[in-house]
Amino acid sequence: MFGKKQPKQPNQAQSMSGVTVNSGVVQQAQAGRDLQQIQSGNLKTQQEITNTEVVKQLENLETAVKASALTQEQKDELLDYLRPAKREAAKEEGSKDLVGQNLKQVNETLKTVKETTEAGKSLWQTGQEVFNAIAPWLGVAAKFIGL
Repeated sequence: MFGKKQPKQPNQAQSMSGVTVNSGVVQQAQAGRDLQQIQSGNLKTQQEITNTEVVKQLENLETAVKASALTQEQKDELLDYLRPAKREAAKEEGSKDLVGQNLKQVNETLKTVKETTEAGKSLWQTGQEVFNAIAPWLGVAAKFIGL
């Protein structure tokens, strides 16, 4: 009983290959008597942007809308939602949900003009660039605009 040797445990290893991880950390382990765990990864974080930078991005989109070859009615519709979003984003404690809801309307209108006009295609691209730039600031509210 006391002199009995425990059977030697075989060395165990795990490996992963052919795995692509974007913006994440890989952690792999196996429970056992002597657990050795190695963690590696490359975690990309997006810089948090400020209200001022969000407002500047929305102003860029507003300028692009005004300069576009859309009809005045289409421009007005886009600006009717874009301006309140910009105003709310400028507030120190502005509602990101309200900004997201307004930008959802902007995005839906941009989708419509993208499909119906040549001018809408380039404006759509500009809008997507702006939305992607401000998505980290919006956080959960980015779901409103489909990000």
